[in-house]
Amino acid sequence: MNVLVVNQQESVITPLNVEVIKTLRGTFSPDELISTFTNFFFARMIIDITALQNYEDIVTYQKLSIGLPIDKIILLIPPTSLVANNYFLSKLISMGYYNFTTNGDGIMYLLNTPNTYKEVAHLHQIGAMPDQPPGFDQNVQGQNDFSGSMMQNNNSGYNTNVKSLGVVNVTNSSGASSLIYMMKKELEETFGMSVLAIEVDKRDFAFFREENMISTTKSSLAREIMKAVGYSCVLVDLNEYDDPVCEDTIYLLEPSVIKLNKLMLRDRTIFSKLKGKKVIINRSTLSEADIREFASEAGIDIFYVIPPLNDRERSNIIADLLRHLGLTR
Repeated sequence: MNVLVVNQQESVITPLNVEVIKTLRGTFSPDELISTFTNFFFARMIIDITALQNYEDIVTYQKLSIGLPIDKIILLIPPTSLVANNYFLSKLISMGYYNFTTNGDGIMYLLNTPNTYKEVAHLHQIGAMPDQPPGFDQNVQGQNDFSGSMMQNNNSGYNTNVKSLGVVNVTNSSGASSLIYMMKKELEETFGMSVLAIEVDKRDFAFFREENMISTTKSSLAREIMKAVGYSCVLVDLNEYDDPVCEDTIYLLEPSVIKLNKLMLRDRTIFSKLKGKKVIINRSTLSEADIREFASEAGIDIFYVIPPLNDRERSNIIADLLRHLGLTR
């Protein structure tokens, strides 16, 4: 069953064939909605954004995202509102709002087929005029000249300029967690940078007993990156999450026979997917000739090779990798 929060656009929602367990009418602050629905089970919450106090202020959605499961929220946006703007939509996506539309058909579509980041990634560009995701009316783009004033008056507390690097284990347990830990220590201790490390859908970082190493979920990752105010860099252990949420991504392969055979059994097209990407051979004991042969057989380029390292010690190899990635000079 679903929840409706409606105001000026109630007439758009009323004709829809939607099973409803609770309806709120009027205008509400984020705190009021959070207190009402914190312990209330619902499948989806359809919010007519005119029912939100200060609905043209990005901070309103920031506050709402802290207390409600935003992967269950569908936003109905008036096509002529200032929210219907590329920059504003990009900020919503950064917080994890992937389901928004300007019409009833879009609501019905999103109820049955919720968006993931992949469906809205092409909108995640400030000042662009890309195609719309399923269920999104082209008129929602609104006035593009508003994006300039949004940039000048952004007081949402979100950092849009933080460098973010994702790390993906292509073969099982290829060492993403340890590599991120070593990169973080190198950036902090050698270069004096402030670094946040995030892991997705696992809890390995807790065993490092280090500050600024946190765990999150796929639906909250973009929001956590954008909340990284005051950090120079965010390193993300993406686990199996390979959507383009980070500024740059590296792909780790551990080239043992057993791991490569398991990888090919799981996905025979994996090497074609890795073409053009930054592939790193990690924990490598291969000779240079072996690496060239492997790259040739797989049809991929190798961005970097890392031998087995002691994660208790700083390494010139990690410092060199960071330079290759453009995180340091």
